[in-house]
Amino acid sequence: MTNLKTMMTKVMLGAMTVTTLLATSAGASAATTTTTPAPAVAQPTVALKKQAQPEIRPTTIKLHKHVTTTQISSQVQTAVDASALNLDQQHHDGQLK
Repeated sequence: MTNLKTMMTKVMLGAMTVTTLLATSAGASAATTTTTPAPAVAQPTVALKKQAQPEIRPTTIKLHKHVTTTQISSQVQTAVDASALNLDQQHHDGQLK
């Protein structure tokens, strides 16, 4: 009885595998087969204004006493926020000109 059950399980798993493979290949071939020619695609052109590249100013953090990573992270985040605010202000000023 156990042998019959094992054999039936293998047959069912094989049938499911074959069905899955056939469905996958049928779906893949249906997805890649085109019945109508694709319309010609217009190539858009985009002209961007030249913008000055922001200069990178490395900042040195001097540690004279024990500092936690949270404090360093806060200090770095403050510097990044200030830099982003400066770049945003420069961008805004450039838009007003």
